Amino acid sequence: MKKEDIFKIGIGTWKIDCENFDNDLQALIHSYKKGENYLSLYMMYNDGEVVRQMRRFLDMVDRDKIFINANLEPYIEKIEDVEKQLDEYLEILNIEYVDSLQVHDPFVSKISLLDTYKAIEKLVEKGKVRYIGISNVNLEQLKEINDNVKIDFFEGVYNLECKTNEDIGVLDYCRENGIKFICYQPLRRNRTANRNYPLLVELAEKYNKTQNQIILNWIINEKGIMPLIKSTNIERIDKNIDSIDFKMEQSDYEKLNEFRSKEFDSVEIDWHDNGGVLIDALPNQFD
Repeated sequence: MKKEDIFKIGIGTWKIDCENFDNDLQALIHSYKKGENYLSLYMMYNDGEVVRQMRRFLDMVDRDKIFINANLEPYIEKIEDVEKQLDEYLEILNIEYVDSLQVHDPFVSKISLLDTYKAIEKLVEKGKVRYIGISNVNLEQLKEINDNVKIDFFEGVYNLECKTNEDIGVLDYCRENGIKFICYQPLRRNRTANRNYPLLVELAEKYNKTQNQIILNWIINEKGIMPLIKSTNIERIDKNIDSIDFKMEQSDYEKLNEFRSKEFDSVEIDWHDNGGVLIDALPNQFD
């Protein structure tokens, strides 16, 4: 599958219920049948059990019609660890390649991040990886890697309240360099809607949509970002997909563009892992 064929909403896998997977499996199949075809996998979730359960899902779909992104984690201590970690995904999932491979967090690479990415590039040459992604890096890191290894995907935080990646220029850089921006926690696990911001309440009433649908429509249609959403509720999956196909007035999109949260804006991001708030923890700082 080409990256141009990826659906506008991706399938997240955080907190998949591995002990009662049958229900979640039906929701995953429903998502797939509705067109969702981007699956992001993380070995850190449940000590790899989520990836092992996903084997059942992949056995039920057309491999050529699902885009699998795999994350390198927890630690890369030598070059050989890059291919070793990839091979673990391939063996567990019984597949010959992943569509994209990325380092989940720059701090997991105990060797030079650039050396790690050059190793990923070699896996592309081997046919075991088709595209290269990157996640949770700042603009300077992104530029350094992309100047040496062509990056296709960037995965990072973005939502109505957390706009750091836009503020520091990552979002614009991705647009200018043909890098597809994928955001996780686009709804802050429903916590944004639970705050009932007057603007969201107003727009939800105006367009007869839920607050989450307003947020997703803005992220997808105005910002050009692909949200990654984990949901095992079929009704909610349908509502998420229904958020794509309506148009808001440009003035309303501008209100959402200009919206700021003083709370989240006040958080200083620790880009060097010195004990502060890492970028992936930003959405969880407040209810």
